[in-house]
Amino acid sequence: MKIRVRYKYRLLFYFVILLVFVALAFTVYMYRQNRSYSLATLQNELKNHSQELYDNISKGVKAENITLNQKVQFTLLDTLGQVVYDSMEKEESFVSDQSAFYEIIAALSLGEGSTLRTSAADDNIEYLYYAKKYGNKIIKTYIKFSTLKPAQIEKDNKYFLLIGALLLALIAATIFITNKLVKPLKSYTELTSAIKNNADLENVSFDNDDFGKVGKEIADTFVQLERAKRYKQKLTQNIAHELKTPITAIKAYLETILLDENMPAEQQKKFIQSSYNQATRLADLIAEVSTLNKLDEAIANQENQTLFPIEKVNFAKCISDILSEIGYKFALKNIEFECNIPSDLEINGCVGLIYSLFKNLIDNSLEHSGGNCKITIAYTLGEESSENSPNKEVCFNYSDNGNGIPPDAIDKIFERFYRADSGRTRKAGEVSGSGLGLSIVKNAVTFHKGNISVITPDEGGVVFKFNLFSLS
Repeated sequence: MKIRVRYKYRLLFYFVILLVFVALAFTVYMYRQNRSYSLATLQNELKNHSQELYDNISKGVKAENITLNQKVQFTLLDTLGQVVYDSMEKEESFVSDQSAFYEIIAALSLGEGSTLRTSAADDNIEYLYYAKKYGNKIIKTYIKFSTLKPAQIEKDNKYFLLIGALLLALIAATIFITNKLVKPLKSYTELTSAIKNNADLENVSFDNDDFGKVGKEIADTFVQLERAKRYKQKLTQNIAHELKTPITAIKAYLETILLDENMPAEQQKKFIQSSYNQATRLADLIAEVSTLNKLDEAIANQENQTLFPIEKVNFAKCISDILSEIGYKFALKNIEFECNIPSDLEINGCVGLIYSLFKNLIDNSLEHSGGNCKITIAYTLGEESSENSPNKEVCFNYSDNGNGIPPDAIDKIFERFYRADSGRTRKAGEVSGSGLGLSIVKNAVTFHKGNISVITPDEGGVVFKFNLFSLS
């Protein structure tokens, strides 16, 4: 069975290994420093003793009568490396011919020399040897080598307390850093738990750092996916509902015609006309849904203009074509229409989308203004446009002074299948809006890199303000 170790403890283990490695490296460094310090100190001591010996011998004091530090021994040699006197000559380690020793060779050639070596005759103990040539004789001093503490350590034991405190501080810092590094894991654990349990991801908190930024992006992505999922579900339900109404009506009309063999021709024609109207509404709904789907794809990939080709769009002609199609409805609703768009106002854009944009706005007024009102379309050129240069931006004000829009519906009117008068009922055979018109308006504006807003003036009615940019 594989043992699972928590990431926190694994990370702490790695830090401890690193800390131990640093401690060992520091120990080795201190050992070498102390060894170098000891060599330098003892060598200097031996130099002093050599000079002391030479001074005494120069004064006529016999070598056997000279007493040095108990730990320091000395040997007198001639220039051939032969021992003249050795303070340890009674020991078994005494060697009469020392001409092959490094310190002697160095003394003869350089004037002085020192070396550190073990003594085979003295249990492999290390000795520091120092030899210096004085005229026709060589004085060699030597001492057992041992590592010495530097003076500041020798005198002040607080040094060890400081080292201990630093070590404890490093351990505490390691634990603190480990906890900081694994803290984002807690947030990610909460995030995954919230995702599994379909909880509110916006309640998961993240630190203000790189890990937190990544966590927030992941959470936002899942929130957007969940919203998209709910939106698609709602959209599917709305489409199903919108399709169900005309299909049910068509089925009812046709079923009545089939079952009633004695239905008068006039009544039969009326039912067929109603079926046709519902079929037309069904076709329009499918076309609008298709247009919106294509718009979503085109907006997401502006470089791909195969779905909505770009060409010169003449606004006056576009409005004229719309009036030719539905202008007769103005008289039926007692609606006055005013448009100040000149015949030469053009931009590069999609003719079909701009046509749908204005047609849906006009249809919206015809359906919901209540009649007995006035529709006005006005324009201004954007800051980067002028009368003498190609139009880069055109700003429009579309308004009617009809019933207006309820305040609580202002922020929702561009949603798909939303109707401000959602409580209204449809009479059999009545062809009504699908709730997609203003969604197409907004997406058409977005496709042309513009923005749209809606306001309800105090005097009543509604105003749509939007701008359209010329596309390349």
